[in-house]
Amino acid sequence: MQKVGLLAGDGRLPTLLSEHVSFHHIVDLAHWPLPLGALDALVEALQGQGCDAVILAGGVDRGRFRALDAGGQWVAARAGADAGDGRLLDAFVAYFESQGLAVVGATDLVPSLRTPVGLLTRGGTTLDPSAGLARARALGRKDLGQGVVQCGERLWLEETAAGTNDLLSRAGDAGIGPRTLFKAAKPQQDLRIDMPAWGLETVLHAAKNDVQTLVFEAEKTLALDFEQAIAQAETLGLTIMGAQG
Repeated sequence: MQKVGLLAGDGRLPTLLSEHVSFHHIVDLAHWPLPLGALDALVEALQGQGCDAVILAGGVDRGRFRALDAGGQWVAARAGADAGDGRLLDAFVAYFESQGLAVVGATDLVPSLRTPVGLLTRGGTTLDPSAGLARARALGRKDLGQGVVQCGERLWLEETAAGTNDLLSRAGDAGIGPRTLFKAAKPQQDLRIDMPAWGLETVLHAAKNDVQTLVFEAEKTLALDFEQAIAQAETLGLTIMGAQG
């Protein structure tokens, strides 16, 4: 049986995982005393506690990837100087695996976190999500973001490194409606890491910015605090869909 360690970043996901899984060891990156470029030290911290597998969960400030040790230099060289977040994370995974640590995904441990297929809130909708999801995947293929918002008939806004909440805020500022969020996994991304996530915070921020419909790629996005998020969406009159294709 694998002895899985958790590298816990920011956000709700690490806490949710810890509620469902008894990890062999947890490294809270918010209190990790070294830069994230000290990868050899991270590997030693996990393996020194007997871990033979690791899960990466939660957000991390990319600016902490500095003061590179030999492991950090290996990752930087593999990712390349112009690497987006996806390529950098892929290089992290390759390094951990090269050091004998198997990398597992959140949904490998807790499959119920995957967004289910179908209309997830009460009521009906005639929305065809295919065009919006295609745009989100096209953006992801460039390693630039994972979501887009359609405002009215013609205006499309794209997610940047600032994240989904920033995208929703820009949609609210656009003053054009109706507004629909589409969020999908990057086609090339390793779903063990950086799977797009949504939850109660997403619902509240969408409502604040008059984004009334939320479409998430089913099975390839994480639904955090699913029941609470859906209940809040219904209270606020939002429509949420898990879609494929």
